[in-house]
Amino acid sequence: MSNPSLSASAGVDTSQPERPPLDLRLLPAAAFAWLLAWVATGFPPLAWWLVVCCLLAATGALVWARQIDRSGRDNRVSAGALGAIAVVAAAGLLVSGTAAARAEARVPESITLAASDGYRVELHAVVTSLPKRDAQSIRVRVTTLAIDGQPAEAPVLLFLPASEQDASALEIGTELLVAAKLQTVPAGDRVVALAFACEPALVAAAPNSLLAAGNELRSSFVDLARELPGPGGALVPGLAVGDERLVDADLDAAMKVSSLTHLTAVSGSNIALIVMVVIGLGRLAGWKRAVRLAAAGAVVAGFVLLVTPQGSVIRATAMALLVLVLDATSRPVQGPPVLSLAVIVLLAADPWLARDYGFALSAAAAAGLLLGTRPLATWLERWLPPPIALLIAVPLAAQLACQPILLLLEPSLPLYGVAANLLAAPAAPVATVIGLAACLVAVVVPPLGQVLVWIAWLPAQWIGLIAETTTGLPFASIPWLDGALGATVFILVLAAIVLVAARLGGERWRRVRSLVAAVLTVTLAVIVAVAAGVAALRSRDLPSDWRLVACNVGQGDALLLSAAGATILIDTGDDAALLHDCLDEFGVERIDLLILSHFDNDHSGALAELRIPVDAAWLPDTKEARDEPDTLRLELSGATLHFGAAGDALAIGDLTLHALSPRPGLNGAPSRDEGNDGSLVVHAVPNADCAVSCFSTLLLGDVGAEAQRRILRSNVSLVATVVKVSHHGSADQSAEFYAAVGAQLGIVSVGDNNYGHPRDEALQQLAEAGTAWLRTDKHGHLAVFIRDDALTTWTSIS
Repeated sequence: MSNPSLSASAGVDTSQPERPPLDLRLLPAAAFAWLLAWVATGFPPLAWWLVVCCLLAATGALVWARQIDRSGRDNRVSAGALGAIAVVAAAGLLVSGTAAARAEARVPESITLAASDGYRVELHAVVTSLPKRDAQSIRVRVTTLAIDGQPAEAPVLLFLPASEQDASALEIGTELLVAAKLQTVPAGDRVVALAFACEPALVAAAPNSLLAAGNELRSSFVDLARELPGPGGALVPGLAVGDERLVDADLDAAMKVSSLTHLTAVSGSNIALIVMVVIGLGRLAGWKRAVRLAAAGAVVAGFVLLVTPQGSVIRATAMALLVLVLDATSRPVQGPPVLSLAVIVLLAADPWLARDYGFALSAAAAAGLLLGTRPLATWLERWLPPPIALLIAVPLAAQLACQPILLLLEPSLPLYGVAANLLAAPAAPVATVIGLAACLVAVVVPPLGQVLVWIAWLPAQWIGLIAETTTGLPFASIPWLDGALGATVFILVLAAIVLVAARLGGERWRRVRSLVAAVLTVTLAVIVAVAAGVAALRSRDLPSDWRLVACNVGQGDALLLSAAGATILIDTGDDAALLHDCLDEFGVERIDLLILSHFDNDHSGALAELRIPVDAAWLPDTKEARDEPDTLRLELSGATLHFGAAGDALAIGDLTLHALSPRPGLNGAPSRDEGNDGSLVVHAVPNADCAVSCFSTLLLGDVGAEAQRRILRSNVSLVATVVKVSHHGSADQSAEFYAAVGAQLGIVSVGDNNYGHPRDEALQQLAEAGTAWLRTDKHGHLAVFIRDDALTTWTSIS
């Protein structure tokens, strides 16, 4: 090992210039402020207690530090450490004080009353976000100005009918008049209520000229990008101006699985890039520093107006402005203190940002890049050249920092996320800068704007193709534990890996890395081969002529009927991911008729996340169904609503659907049946148009033994080839009823539960009726069809 002093004396300095140590003094204050903002907004009664505690802590630390400065006799703790404690407590005091002061006034009494009583109100509100459209509704964030003519200002998420609402009326800054029903949300949400519009909103006032200019730029650019083909055309507006309206559900899902979802909209790095471009152009033009900084600030303000203040944009804007201010005062700038200060300032202004996933992901990614890139790159340099190590370290640091938060949104790990980001990263800034230029130039010189948007399309298309390709690879998404437990386990696993890697250094690691690499390579090859083989076998084995499918959605119901090209979905279960797995596996892209037996969560809970269009819905004609928010949600989506009771019937395809329960009400009133016994019981019978795989199905919802006996006494035809066993096979069944049905096959839709479903008594009744049964928890998805004139079943679990 060379001696630095000898080298220096010979006139040669072989030492590397040392980087200044990272300034992390504000990091604890930012983390503490975030924690207190999260607690104070989610648990409002604690907010003032937090204020008192922080005030006492800050005051006590300052008094103690002053005593030490005066006497110099207390060596147990330094004045500097006490000063740091005071700063942390002061940051907590700022955010908890803001949350406490605003908590009560944030939810107007008129909203609470309207939501609790369920009556319709007239909202006067101003649009504050870009609208988001799905198959069922248009969602847009608004701030109410008045409710039923009385002043009331509050953030609300408004749901509007997708089939009837004019989207051009929902530009940011537009004042709306809309009749709606309100539903409160838990404390801590960015909005205080959900508003379900009863009819399309009317424009009360247009946006001011500044907002109107931004809206016009954005809309015209989206129209320009609409002509571009493939995923690139959908991604260009998001990359350039933060508008995601062209990104459909499939592309959004692909971007999530490939861990590229941050590229579907403007990210914080875009603002940093724009500031760098403005500063660079200013230097080339010979502008003075003050002029360059002022120009950068003005451009940032205009950019935020154009892309709207999303969570990531707010964080990056605050950091950019702080950097410009520090630069103007000739102060040294480091990333960690700027990020920490930006977080504290923003949370003090709006503590509810602590619960905004966009803001959290943006801050986590920035922290990962600032704190994790260099250590990761140094570790990777053991085996890779420094430029390659740095190239991999950048997306890996951001991915690892964001992953615990992402697990709260989607409990899965993107296996190819780092590789996808590595391939997509060079294309993102190109698409952003050229796309933004196209947006601005198209207004002045339209032909040049068209040329530029096509150039921006090339890197955007590359990003989209990476997402789609990655999603199609085997094991693109690895299931993980759900919720806070999953995030905590990931952090612990990551910490363990870091500790092992730190201990297994140098020569010891070099001895085992070849073996590890070989094992991983062989394992990956086996996984790919097995996955490809299983996929090929399943695609060959899956029946294309299914007539009935029971989806394995856990402890819940979700069944499909095929009716001569029309698709009927009966209930949704409560797990949207499991439901969509089933719909995807059986190629269902549209629901012609949705039947909701009743509104227990295990039968309708996944409706809010249903990603495919629903043309019509048949609901039980009960008071519960008429007042249910899901009913309004379906109506807003443009679905035709039908309410059914015993004696009603619907014809669809080659099936006629007869309602056997609930009992009809008197004089047009809803049925008096409620709860499980208010389930819409449907007898699906082939009609004269049925030519292939014709068999009848009885769908019982959750009706109990007494309701079953009542249906039996009504003397309607109950005979069916297949029966969906009521209430997941509970003991509340009528043996006489199942004997009258005389089904060949009973389907028990069931999952893990604490009720003992299916109960032995229920299965015994099926056996006595001569009905064989299959269970979704044991057999997975179940498909029923006719093959060689015999009832045939297929199961996803053999």
